[in-house]
Amino acid sequence: MVYAPAGGTALGDPRVDPEDVEQVIQAVRLQLYRDNLDGALELLGAAQAKHPDPRYETQIARIGSWRAHLASPGAYAAAYERYYRATKCRPGWTLLERQFRTLLGWRTRKIVRRTATHPEFRLLERELLPLAPRAVLDAGCGEGRVTLALAARHPALHVEGLEVTATNVAIARGLNRFPNATFSQGLIEEAGARFPAGAFDAAYAFAVLEHVADVDVVVRCLLGLVRAGGRIAFEVPMTELVATGALPDLEPRDGVAGHVRVFTAAELRERFGRYPGFVLERINGVWRAGRYPLTLAPVEFGSYFVAFTRP
Repeated sequence: MVYAPAGGTALGDPRVDPEDVEQVIQAVRLQLYRDNLDGALELLGAAQAKHPDPRYETQIARIGSWRAHLASPGAYAAAYERYYRATKCRPGWTLLERQFRTLLGWRTRKIVRRTATHPEFRLLERELLPLAPRAVLDAGCGEGRVTLALAARHPALHVEGLEVTATNVAIARGLNRFPNATFSQGLIEEAGARFPAGAFDAAYAFAVLEHVADVDVVVRCLLGLVRAGGRIAFEVPMTELVATGALPDLEPRDGVAGHVRVFTAAELRERFGRYPGFVLERINGVWRAGRYPLTLAPVEFGSYFVAFTRP
């Protein structure tokens, strides 16, 4: 039995009856396995409005609590700082080995070499090179992998990595061996106070939009930071799944929900397709079956790459 259509929240789907609470809960679980908290809450809210049930209220409160870090910029920054500090700064031989390899430059060379082979990086270079850019913003750079690879491969280009957590900024700075790459801590939403309007020829945000509190606010901020005629690019997960049987319950694996939404190709076209030079590319990923129940199957799995020109 298919509990909900792949790629959707099942809203308005005649196969999902609000009076059948277990069926709705199964459709909600499908969205949670897609990392689509917003879709799960939307489905629950619609079901509760048509058929009030305390089980819906319980699920709404439970899933809503996973979004608590989106309540304010400070809560968002603090949640990710706790997460990265716990996962990347745990004392032990692994940390010592990583620090040793960083000190000798081995990790940096490996990061640059591997990142340069990734399809999304090649697509990014395709978008950037015709601009002959002088300054590019990596918005939400994490440990700075893409920043470092761009800086290494294009010495005339200055790449600014902006990252919300002090832990990742410290890691990126430790890895950095390139004078044309710099890293700073801050939220994308507040970057307008740090950089002048139109300061960059291009900006990109990889694996960011699925995390943030408000996509429109982030996009608006990036539009303000990129000059007219510059390019903006995003990479977001492509997670279209179908349930072929009952799905077990789940909890966030890492103590922070992480992804709160997913995107479909249609949604990306609707949101960004009006911009000049719009492109949308599918990047196939590797389905890791061990991470999912046997009753889940991929329809499309990987990521979407989106780019467009700043008007």
